[in-house]
Amino acid sequence: MVMVWWFLVAQTLAGLPAMTPGTEVKVVLPDLITVLGSAEVADGRLVFDRPLPTGSEVRLLFIVRGSDPSDTVAALRDAPFGRVSPAGDDILVQFANLEQPLSLKAWLAEERDIVLIIPLPQR
Repeated sequence: MVMVWWFLVAQTLAGLPAMTPGTEVKVVLPDLITVLGSAEVADGRLVFDRPLPTGSEVRLLFIVRGSDPSDTVAALRDAPFGRVSPAGDDILVQFANLEQPLSLKAWLAEERDIVLIIPLPQR
């Protein structure tokens, strides 16, 4: 059963970009208009420019540097849904063919060797 789950995860994530340096990730509200934060892959890190509102439902836009404008349109259409974790330090991404959301932080670390950094809100 575990092997089947990981196969589904691998197939699902195969559609995400390679996250090469310069790839930009924007976290937006489900309306795809309001940007909550953005980050760009550099030096093995993806550092967001501001804290994200904890618990918020979001969508992730992956924009690869130098990509064709039609790829940006596809990024809008295919933007996965997620939710900012309760601690505000991760995004739990939901895919239609998976029961449980996946940690963006864990996926980036394990599959792309990238450290995800989201600033925590001031208390």
